[in-house]
Amino acid sequence: MTNVLTTKTALLGLILSLCCPLLQAQQPQRPLLPHKAWSLPGYHAVPSDSVFKFPTDVSFDSVAALTMNPAGNLLVLQRGPHPFLEFAADGNLVRTFGDGANYSRTHGLRFDKDGNLWVTDVGLHIVQKLDADGNVLMTLGTSGKNGVWDEAAGAHLFDQPNETAIDSQGNLYVVQGHGVGEPKVLKFSADGAFIKQWGGRGTGEGQFFAAHSIEIDANDVLYIADRENFRIQRFDTEGAYLGEWKYEAMVCGLYLHDDGYLYMTSGFDGEFGKIDIENGALLGTLGSPGTGVGQFGEAHYLTLDAADNVYVADVVNRRVEKYIKE
Repeated sequence: MTNVLTTKTALLGLILSLCCPLLQAQQPQRPLLPHKAWSLPGYHAVPSDSVFKFPTDVSFDSVAALTMNPAGNLLVLQRGPHPFLEFAADGNLVRTFGDGANYSRTHGLRFDKDGNLWVTDVGLHIVQKLDADGNVLMTLGTSGKNGVWDEAAGAHLFDQPNETAIDSQGNLYVVQGHGVGEPKVLKFSADGAFIKQWGGRGTGEGQFFAAHSIEIDANDVLYIADRENFRIQRFDTEGAYLGEWKYEAMVCGLYLHDDGYLYMTSGFDGEFGKIDIENGALLGTLGSPGTGVGQFGEAHYLTLDAADNVYVADVVNRRVEKYIKE
């Protein structure tokens, strides 16, 4: 049944994306699906407005991504006049930065081992490396233009880059193809030199509907969220296919925590879950679609802090949802 639903969803999504690109942020035209996993014990949701404290001139906008910075503060990437929000552990806003930056539709956020930020913009089709204060150190892609990355033709073009990850050798991986964009994985050296790419649209091995999120483990295994195909595909650093794990709802965002488990969100299906990285088993989920406490308009990306509390970026409800580890 899952394979049938996946195929129908992929075909419908493709038709919608080709006919109306603006619908890419809209709820899918199907019943929202739960993962049908055991409830994840040991967590409870708390109201976002009781956790995060703002001055009167700052608020959450469409929250795209979030991560913990080296100081242990929560860094939030959002679409609006204050792209970066940094919160202390007590929820107080430490600072905003990046105000006035020329972003279109920010999407993914990542820290590297040197404390630099990697940000993707699916509207401008670029990937940027920033220092901890938001100063641009490197830009990959051609701002405002999408297409094929072709070194021989001198074309340095992404097509809706979603998120980045870095392997043990410092190589950068970019997953792209948010809706109408061609879904691929592109690999670069640490200094931004193009190495290789693989992927394409489809449901077969090594193909994607949307290569939406990426994580890399200590053994340099790549885990890629193939969102509307309801699966995680695994590859080595050369792009060789290692297998896949199938689920019963979207796989939207991935986060590999230092507790050894892989966590994921399910987008409009409104959950986050915990995965056994040894076999892909979904150990439990929490959340549901909606606007209440512990619910999601779109559970986009997530992160965990040192106390294993879960933070989920909700693009639609324009907030960060927090689940406290009991």
